[in-house]
Amino acid sequence: MTQFRRALPADYPAIVQLNEANFVANLSTEERKQGFLSALFSLEQTARVAEDLGTMIAVVDGQVAGFLCAFRKEFNSGSPVVARMLESYDRLFFAGRSLTAFKSYIYGPVCIGREHRGRGLLRGLYEAQKEDLVGQFEIGVAFVSRDNPHSLSAHVAGLGMAEAGDFEVKGRYYATLAFSAIASDK
Repeated sequence: MTQFRRALPADYPAIVQLNEANFVANLSTEERKQGFLSALFSLEQTARVAEDLGTMIAVVDGQVAGFLCAFRKEFNSGSPVVARMLESYDRLFFAGRSLTAFKSYIYGPVCIGREHRGRGLLRGLYEAQKEDLVGQFEIGVAFVSRDNPHSLSAHVAGLGMAEAGDFEVKGRYYATLAFSAIASDK
């Protein structure tokens, strides 16, 4: 049985462990083809993000199988990649408007344990996060390394996120993705 919920402090070590297991430098070239995380977070950083807008987790058989972070764009993540993405908002567009025209939050990072992929956890985390934040933001904004086509496809083709544009940090290129955070009528 799978449960989607906000992470509690007792979950933070499992999130750090999942992050480490899927960090790009800890994976073989073959493993990277199935997706990877570009950043490694300490327990303290994990707690700070989780205590901002919240981190959603997927719990499968009592174990953390995946996580999805969310934080305000004003949150000081300390990430040069997030900072560059935010600097580029005025030249990135979603639904015909500059990203600066929206009340937005930062989606990600997201990680699904390798043994749990392909089971709908990404969609479950995405829907749980949107439900948790309903009414607070107009859009969510994410970035994905262009070197990570698996993740890019999962978010664009799988979740329906739209590419808003690109930015570059230290020779690496990233796609900025955006999606509506407004509740849809079901």
